[in-house]
Order: sequence, then structure tokens, then C-alpha cells
Amino acid sequence: MVKKFLKGLLGTIAFFLLIFTMIVILLYTSCNSKAKKSSEKSEVSISIISNAKRYINNKYNIEADVMDSMANYEWEGFDFVIPHKKYTGSYSLTMQADGQQFNVLIGNNGIIRDDYQHAEITESLQKFFADMLPSPDIRVNFKGSMYTDYIDCSNMEKFLDEYYSIVDVYLIDSDLNSVNFDEVKEFARNCESSICLMSCRSADARDSLIDGRRTRKSDNVSSTETGLGSDYALFVNEIWQCIYNSKDDIHTEEYAELKLGNYGDLYYTIPENSDVTVTESSAKYYVEDKYNKFKLITPAFKLKCSENFTVFYPVSKAEDVELELNEVYKCCGNQVDIIGDYFVYRIHTEKWYRDNNYYGNGDKKYFGVYVDHYY
Repeated sequence: MVKKFLKGLLGTIAFFLLIFTMIVILLYTSCNSKAKKSSEKSEVSISIISNAKRYINNKYNIEADVMDSMANYEWEGFDFVIPHKKYTGSYSLTMQADGQQFNVLIGNNGIIRDDYQHAEITESLQKFFADMLPSPDIRVNFKGSMYTDYIDCSNMEKFLDEYYSIVDVYLIDSDLNSVNFDEVKEFARNCESSICLMSCRSADARDSLIDGRRTRKSDNVSSTETGLGSDYALFVNEIWQCIYNSKDDIHTEEYAELKLGNYGDLYYTIPENSDVTVTESSAKYYVEDKYNKFKLITPAFKLKCSENFTVFYPVSKAEDVELELNEVYKCCGNQVDIIGDYFVYRIHTEKWYRDNNYYGNGDKKYFGVYVDHYY
């Protein structure tokens, strides 16, 4: 009886081992097949590279080299248990000419676009708005796109009408409500791009805001954009913006005078009709759960406010930490930006979570920066 039972048990085990082996073979074969197809698509053909070089030569009359190229994919889901990305049929190339690097996109329809003129467009916009504004001491941040057409930079008014762009104009200590800004506001209301005026607190604040945004991502240091509004408050006094949505939609104008409060070295925005309460905490560690405990490199603060607000804390007051390539600064599990010499962190309240249908309590009661491995 025992022998019969053992024989049956061994047979069952052998059957499941056979099934498991077959699944492994199928997965291995499928992975290899997908990897081979992915590799084939990832290799940018000589003809595609030649087309890109010919396109740049015909458009700008320059010889450009391809520095890097890749096929573009988008997340599609899982095939059984295998992660799967869908090939889009398009290619992204990094090219270089006369020491200048630029990007080229070859669409799945064969149309090629590039951003070679980005610096030239930015310089032309700088002159265009400097002629219109009361202070010529401005800087322009042009958030443009890639173009198939050659852009005539001698006519920026036509450019902003024909090619939707986002243009931030940074001034220093200016009264955006004064009549001196009527001309540029009227232009913004009638062009088909979005224009934003920012009155910075000082030249240093302006330069920090434009050049000093940085955060660490996986294996490099790269620029990051914070949200328009309270995240700029330490650097900007006032903001006026005119947002173009479409020809069938009106412009949306917003004017904001940004207010700050502070608790020692900790600065914070003051939301309209709301107060921020700050108390120091004795916490030395941030604890996500019983297995994850992170040492804080800044003091900890308990904060309370009914509306969203942003906090700023000097990097110089934090412990001197040299980040490894796979590490980032975090607060409450979220990545912390650095603008100029300050950590910048937006705190979402419970109200924000409710209004946006997120389930959670928000980070409303805590600020403290720690170092964590990027994931």
C-alpha cells in the first residue's frame, strides 16, 4: 500500500516537473524570440541614418554626424508573464554639427523633425520681448518642439502665431500690474502661444531659477521642472500668464503675488486664506515601515495647513552627502528637487488627495530630507 502511494506520489511530482519544464522552455523560447525581434528593431538601419543626414543637409546646408540612435517603444503590458513593450515604428537620433548637439525624430510615417534651431529661436525671442518690455534685462526660457519646417527667426510674431510655444520671460523686481506691461499683455492675449511673465526677486534668484534646477535620476544629473506657481515663490515676487488652449478657447490669464513665511531657515509659501503652522521635530529618522528606516540629513519639521504649500530648505544646512549615481534626495518617500541652493518640496494635504480622488493621507505633517536608493 505504501509502495503504491509512493509510486503515485512520485508520478504526480514527475508530471508537475514535466509541466514546469515545458513552461520554462516556452518562456525561454518566447523571451529569446522577443529579444531577437526587439534587437532587430532597435538596430537603426544605415538607410535611416542616411535619410536623417540627408534631411539635415538639405534643410540647413550642414554636414551632421549621428552620435546616438534608438528605436522608440511604448509600454503595452504583459504577454503571459513576460513584460512587453510595443515598437512604435519611430526612431530618435542625437546628431551633432559644428560642436552643437541636437535631436532628430523620424516618425512612423517617415516625417522627420528636429530641434536644431532651438538656441537660435530662444535668442530671437529674447530680443523680441526685450524690445517690447520696459526692462531689456530679461531672460527667456523657450519650451518649444521639433520642427519639419525651417523657422524664419526674423519674424517671431509670426512664429508664435503659427507654431504653438510656451515662453517664460524672466524679469527682475518689476511691477507686472503697471502700464509698462500693457503692450506685451495685449500681444499675449492675441497670439496663439502661451506667454508667462515672472518678476524675480533678484538677478541671482532669476539665474538660480533658470540654471539651478537639478535632481538626480538613476545614472545622471539632469534638469527638472517644478510646477508653475508656489514652487517658484522663493525666487519670484509676481507671476502673470496668458495660456492659449485653442482657437475655439479663450486665453486664461492669471496674476499671482507670491507670499512667503519662514520658521528659521525653513521657508514656505502661504496659501491664500490659509495659515501654515510649523514646529520642530526631534525625529532623526524617516520610517516607512519596520524594515525601512532612513537617517535624515536635515532637521525634521511638523507642518500643518489646509491647502497645498511648498517648503524650501537650504542645501548648505544639510549634512554633507555625496550622492552615489543610484541615490536621490527624498522626503516622505517622494523625490526632492533642488533649485539653486535650496531643497524644494511640495506638500500635498488630505484635501488635495480627496479632491483628486487619491486614497491617502498626504504628507501634510512632515518635512525632512534623507538619501535613498533610486527606484
